[in-house]
Amino acid sequence: MSLDGHLVIMHGDGRGATIGVKSKNTACFSDALREARHNHHRILIVLSGSRVWCKKIADAWYAAAKQRVWIGDTSKYIDAISAAKAKQVLGSEYSLAVLDAHAGLSPDCLAAVSGTVVAGGVLVLLTPVWDQWGTVPDLDYVRLASYPHEVSSLSSYFLLHIKKSVAEFSENSTVVFHWRQGCERDDALLHLSHAFDFSALDAVKKTDTPTVAQQRCLEQLMLHSGISVLFADRGCGKSATLGFAAAAWKKKGKSVLLVAPSRTAARSVFRYAGSDLPFCAPDYLLADATITADMLLIDEAAAIPLSMLFALLARFPHVVLATTTDGYEGTGQGFVLRFLRELDRRFLSWQRLVLDAPMRWAADDPLSHWLYATLLLDAKEPVFAERDNDLPLTFELVSQQCLSQNKILLREIYGLLRSAHYRTTPDDLRFLLDAPTVSLYRLVRHAQTLAVALLIEEGSLDAEMAEEIAAGRRRPRGHLLVQSLAVHLQQPQFLQQRVSRVVRIAVHTQYQSQGLGSQLLQAILQEQKKCGVCAVGSSFSAAPDVLRFWQKNGFELLRVGHRRQAASAEPSALVLKVF
Repeated sequence: MSLDGHLVIMHGDGRGATIGVKSKNTACFSDALREARHNHHRILIVLSGSRVWCKKIADAWYAAAKQRVWIGDTSKYIDAISAAKAKQVLGSEYSLAVLDAHAGLSPDCLAAVSGTVVAGGVLVLLTPVWDQWGTVPDLDYVRLASYPHEVSSLSSYFLLHIKKSVAEFSENSTVVFHWRQGCERDDALLHLSHAFDFSALDAVKKTDTPTVAQQRCLEQLMLHSGISVLFADRGCGKSATLGFAAAAWKKKGKSVLLVAPSRTAARSVFRYAGSDLPFCAPDYLLADATITADMLLIDEAAAIPLSMLFALLARFPHVVLATTTDGYEGTGQGFVLRFLRELDRRFLSWQRLVLDAPMRWAADDPLSHWLYATLLLDAKEPVFAERDNDLPLTFELVSQQCLSQNKILLREIYGLLRSAHYRTTPDDLRFLLDAPTVSLYRLVRHAQTLAVALLIEEGSLDAEMAEEIAAGRRRPRGHLLVQSLAVHLQQPQFLQQRVSRVVRIAVHTQYQSQGLGSQLLQAILQEQKKCGVCAVGSSFSAAPDVLRFWQKNGFELLRVGHRRQAASAEPSALVLKVF
């Protein structure tokens, strides 16, 4: 294979794919960097090679930056952060971010770190030798490997997806570079540390005044006396807007109270409103009826259960909610759909505000385009034209290999799954593509996916492991349902039998309340029984309407948890249908 070629070799098991990427010469880098900074764009550099080689090059670049972060090995740099703690960088700003994937690539980590790089800055992704990446075990896949699967036995469709995306964007974008060990002189790469000139970015003064778009939102907020909902993509300044609004209301002598999932999650609000802004956790506020305020601000509303939000709306007459629709660390798309339906039903008059222009980089930033395209951060259920609904539906099993080879189908199904869940993160995309024992079913009409369900198979454990679980001594990964049956309900027999768990089920919004969910579930039950599965179950938040759906389809309610789930404020329920 030519080093300058563009060749993709697909293997049936999703492993061993080789992708050639045309390399840009280091000589053109300075011009590209200069143009990127002029356009308020960010640069992506992928370094592929041995861990020692990649670190040697990246070390030289890292030493040139002051506003920097290294994600991965924490042994060398005092400011390095492990991939497991990468979400703590959210809200920070860096001129240079280095993500070392030699010990495994976490999709959530990649998304979170990318969102911290400022305009003109550089994201560096260190990967194993390019032709080997995906053929040798990725250690972060340990989180996917349900017992008794080994990491080495899993497919690597997600990594292949990443590699194809890098190849495509490095070919078509002037600010996406891919350099591989042996294809470029080391001294030329090391010398780029002088070209970066991060001091120019460090000297940029951070503004504490609203942008034009924020000022427009502030004017609307000041005029409206009821409920306002501010929607924004990550990085567009919604939290800052809340901070500006709080400061303005305080100047007018109004009492303002901030609510968020945690004080840390609202740090951007405090930066613009002042650290003296009163804060209260939502559950604490609801438990104390003596707490009052003229203005209630709710940040990161998608992370707060709907029941709590509407209890707050009923108690406070003047409320501003801010929520992220699409973003680097995950989305509240399913929350938004359910929240808006209920808001329209309960309140006649509320105003919707939108911030869609990023603050840290230009709207046409190529790094954002690459990230959104690669991790499907903006995937939504498609809008279908009205057609003949009398045509029969087709029930299909969709393989992970088929998804990996069909970008349109992957986006369609992933978007539908996102729309039905409170919060979806990039890790869920990898789970869909590479988790073992996954089955994906859909109902199709006119080649359009109207309903989809994701299942995983559990059980089939050996007698020794089953005994350890029943005794409470072991909890192997990937067997949530059968373990709960054995430990909580004293039904250990399911540990050694084939049991399937429905992880997610979703019906397209345009086709809800037409029985499609039940039709899909009944078809799945028939298929699973035919395949030798002895029972199908699920665990979910026990909202009354959701529970009715499962019971209507012949599932028995076996257990309701004692604690309410953070996402839904409902206790968890466990249902089962035995064949």
